Amino acid sequence: MSPLQETAAFATLYDKRDGYLKTARGNPFGNVVKDGDKVIMHSATGTDFEVPVLKTLSATGTWKSPDAEVAMAKVGKHQESLECYACHASWVPQCYGCHVQVNYGKDKNGKPLQNTDWIASGNKRYSDGSTAESAVGSKGIMGPGKVFEKRSYLRWEEPVLGINGEGRVTPLMPGCQIVYTVIGRDGEAVALNQLAKSFDEQKELGQSRTPDAIDMAPVQPHSAQRKARTCESCHNNPKAMGYGISGGVFQLGYPRDIVEDLIDQKTGQVIPGRHKIQIPKIADLDYDWSTIIKDDQQVQTVGTHWPLSRALPKEMRDAMERTGLCMGCHKEMSNAELWAKVATPGQLNDAQHIELMNKMFKAYADSKK
Repeated sequence: MSPLQETAAFATLYDKRDGYLKTARGNPFGNVVKDGDKVIMHSATGTDFEVPVLKTLSATGTWKSPDAEVAMAKVGKHQESLECYACHASWVPQCYGCHVQVNYGKDKNGKPLQNTDWIASGNKRYSDGSTAESAVGSKGIMGPGKVFEKRSYLRWEEPVLGINGEGRVTPLMPGCQIVYTVIGRDGEAVALNQLAKSFDEQKELGQSRTPDAIDMAPVQPHSAQRKARTCESCHNNPKAMGYGISGGVFQLGYPRDIVEDLIDQKTGQVIPGRHKIQIPKIADLDYDWSTIIKDDQQVQTVGTHWPLSRALPKEMRDAMERTGLCMGCHKEMSNAELWAKVATPGQLNDAQHIELMNKMFKAYADSKK
């Protein structure tokens, strides 16, 4: 197999040895070659790296940890269904809630607010190839209204999981979760904290709820590291499965105005007749920004550019969710007679606990013979 034309034209050509490795789409990796039993990656820095191959690790028993062997050799569904970076991506930039305001009012000097008209500026081309906004310090062609933008909150760790355009499990990141406000020329709100709806997504999903047109997008975050996510960070993590941070129990006050004043503790009503709303409500946002599944329905869009992109389907979530497994044993701790038969002196560390659970599993299997 020959390298791609783009690789041959612009990149360093390496001896393919026993052949180039292929991408998931069947294209040759021009800098990754098979050399006997080894896979070599030639980097742009000039350093060559030997790539660990799962088949070799399994045959030689040279796994870095028992977790790695279980994840990549024992659980077949992982290799069938997951992108490598679903687990090996160490972090993903997650900018939740994109609050966009377009203000057509006036500035403090009474002049109409303006902003760069990027379409008109980009279409104004000069003989040297530059456009109206190219020059340093130039704002280009101006148009009415000024755009302001801010976010709700940032996260980096434990990204949400979903399905990408290839139909495989992948990390997700907020694509653009826009809630918009428009201020008219008179300074009054024409639209306040509005969310668009995605009726085509609703039809595609075949559900009764119309998802909000705020997007969580499949992503290859290029943050891979050797140490992968733990089993618990996916199988025992509501956020990873799409239910929101800590199961979506926080940030649920968006559908009501926030007023910080004297509040009647019984009714929750504001006591003063005259008061000011500090944070206007987002009427349709009855979930946290990190939530994509609520009551078994998708509440926002997931990667609308690709037909296969979506939240983890229910059958997959039901199969992978193992929240609360500890209760299977530890609910019996108050049963002194039973617990005395299985308890050990002192406290077990993680490795000892896993080994004990394995013995119990095998004992149960033996009882079924």
